Amino acid sequence: MNMFRGFTIPFFLYVCLSLSFGLGADTNQGAGRVYLKPKLVTSKTEVRASEILNWKSAWNPVLYSNLKSPLIVEPDEVSAKLSELAKKENQSQTDWDVRGTSSTIIPLTEEWDGKEIESYLVSYLEKEADLDRSRFRFQYQGESLSLPVTGVELQWRKVGKNLHGGKRLFPLDLFHNGKLIHSVSLGFVIDEKKEAWFTKHHIESKHIITSEDVEKRSFFTSDNTKDYDLNSPVGKTALNAILESTPIEKKQLRLLHTVERGGEVQLVYTVGNIMIKAKTRALESGNEGDEISLMNVTSNKILKGKIQSPGICLLEEGR
Repeated sequence: MNMFRGFTIPFFLYVCLSLSFGLGADTNQGAGRVYLKPKLVTSKTEVRASEILNWKSAWNPVLYSNLKSPLIVEPDEVSAKLSELAKKENQSQTDWDVRGTSSTIIPLTEEWDGKEIESYLVSYLEKEADLDRSRFRFQYQGESLSLPVTGVELQWRKVGKNLHGGKRLFPLDLFHNGKLIHSVSLGFVIDEKKEAWFTKHHIESKHIITSEDVEKRSFFTSDNTKDYDLNSPVGKTALNAILESTPIEKKQLRLLHTVERGGEVQLVYTVGNIMIKAKTRALESGNEGDEISLMNVTSNKILKGKIQSPGICLLEEGR
């Protein structure tokens, strides 16, 4: 109470009343001030005040209706519309001060199904990326796409010409009066046509492939990680079992030999009636009947031997 010592009662009341009226005046002055949001993307054809303004009033009028194309609105325009509607509907607050920059309203009310989206993308790729439709198939992975009925130009972003199987996003841009107003990224699965050797029946592990086991086919696949060998697999060995009607990958086969290079080989030769075996290492790969070079493990001498069976070579006479 020391702070009020020396003040008369009338003066104290005057100060309190002045502060009260001053606060009240500030409150009323800001009651009609709202801010315009820069962008609204809506699935409806009408827009209420709360959708494009930081609106707190219980009264929430429809500002725009029957929208079919994008609409750009300015703060002054929205302010005038609010005041007009408030007067018509006898609202207590009739003057509205709308601040901010322009707002773009984008009504996404027309639905495109998956087939329409795929067709639209393929048409673009044929024109811009020299797409060969016989080599690629496109499957849209999203739900139906909604776009404005009119007033927009749709443009796919540049995708390049290096297409391959797999999953890919294709951004679609929406332009209104030459200005980019909205973008959506659409997911597709791309199936690419490839060729491979297929198994005609179940192949057991370690089986050597014959012409009766395989046939060449073309097929579509979205898997771009597998490497298929277009060379004939006949004569190669299956490293593991392979199911029937399966495209054969490079890693599933290997051309194996009776003797593999670097493998240990028993070199057999006779001296009189005595058979001698020498430990050697193969310097070449080969099959039964082939002559290959061998290195004596003890002396490092290079010898020639004919492959008799796995791990066994016969020393050629005169060698």
